[in-house]
Amino acid sequence: MSLDIGFNEERYVKLLTELIGETKYLQDNPPRFVPEEDKAIKHLLEVLKPYTKENGGLLKVDHITYVEGRGNLIIEYENGYEKGTVTFIGSHLDVVPANPETWERDPFKLTIEGDKMYGRGTTDCLGHVAM
Repeated sequence: MSLDIGFNEERYVKLLTELIGETKYLQDNPPRFVPEEDKAIKHLLEVLKPYTKENGGLLKVDHITYVEGRGNLIIEYENGYEKGTVTFIGSHLDVVPANPETWERDPFKLTIEGDKMYGRGTTDCLGHVAM
């Protein structure tokens, strides 16, 4: 199985919509807000599922957790050549808290107006994760 790495706008917007929809639970400012990254990870696991080794794909996907609800994903791609790290991509799933009363649009919902996207985490860093 090869990886379909071309940009698919429909798939991107669908995943980003799901991720932004979880941002109310991804806010990070303890003790008031403790992010629950697993709420975002469930969407990522679903998207990655067809590409995992368990389903005939090329990706080894590990969902690791040291604190309940605050998981991480480790995704490995074995290219069939030399062992070693080809590239490393790091990201995060938590977001800075948002007060909906100070926003013109709902920060916990992806809003698209023309060529602009609005929602907490759209550019840092959930937009990158959805890519």
